[in-house]
Amino acid sequence: MTAPPAPLILCCEDEPALRRDIADELREAGYRVREAADAAEVLAALGECTPDLVLCDIMMPGRDGYGVLADFRRNFPHLSHVPLVFLSALATTEAMIRGKRAGADDYLTKPIDYDLLLSTIEARLRQTRQARQASAPVARIGRHLLDHLSVGVLAYDAKGRLVRANRAATTQLDLAAPSGGPPQPPGLARPLRQMVRAALDGREESLSIRIEDASAGVAVLFSCPPDARGADADEPVVFVYVADLARRAPLSGAALRELFSLTPAETEVARRLASGSRLDEIAAELGVSQTTVSFHLRNVFAKTGTNRQAELVALLLSLPIRAAS
Repeated sequence: MTAPPAPLILCCEDEPALRRDIADELREAGYRVREAADAAEVLAALGECTPDLVLCDIMMPGRDGYGVLADFRRNFPHLSHVPLVFLSALATTEAMIRGKRAGADDYLTKPIDYDLLLSTIEARLRQTRQARQASAPVARIGRHLLDHLSVGVLAYDAKGRLVRANRAATTQLDLAAPSGGPPQPPGLARPLRQMVRAALDGREESLSIRIEDASAGVAVLFSCPPDARGADADEPVVFVYVADLARRAPLSGAALRELFSLTPAETEVARRLASGSRLDEIAAELGVSQTTVSFHLRNVFAKTGTNRQAELVALLLSLPIRAAS
């Protein structure tokens, strides 16, 4: 088994000689290091790599360490689990308190005590590992449940990369393994970017789209803002539920009635609509007027919290509830 890569430390220090000394000490201790000379370089690096810890000088020309910290926490929420340690020549209690209140995970003073620096990094990385280990059982349960859903589920990270596709999705969309960079459902790129932005802005939103290809399916996208307590770089921030109308299974009428308090007539309208029937076809199948079908449909909209047929179909087909065989 290949050993995991050493932790990556992003070191921002404007004094070249000190930055080199810090980087040398870290590399000698077994860490990987990426160096940055100022705020612009460290923020650019955060967009290109996923560090395990950030060391940042406070007193720098231009934007100082407090500005870097503010941008880091605001613009990179998917890296909220990454500790940031301030380095400063200001050794007063007031300066340390200000650094901690600003959101720094630790505060080390110059001249740097390298034994203290290394022990601080080790402690912070250990805390991050323990937090991930604590959440691992829950993540395993989630993966197990995903693979047993009848609806296709795709999960995308903050960079719009597919990080998870369950069995139903790979079957419905003929996807390869997620790591292989599989094709996306047609028409998903723009809505996906919209939902990623919403997630990173801390907004929970949903959007339904039609998949116009041979499968004639529907997809509903949900933005999922990163947890403020911490998140891996590949944590999903957008979930897409995909239903393939060509391979659909009938919805459970009893379950729909119980979930949404639908009447028997409303249930039949909803089931037939989710199965791909038009309103005139539903009217003919039920032996009623199309006006009556529209009346029932309006009630279904109100009870399910949807406003359009596409949203309703996406909702119903995203439910892992099927009629008993």
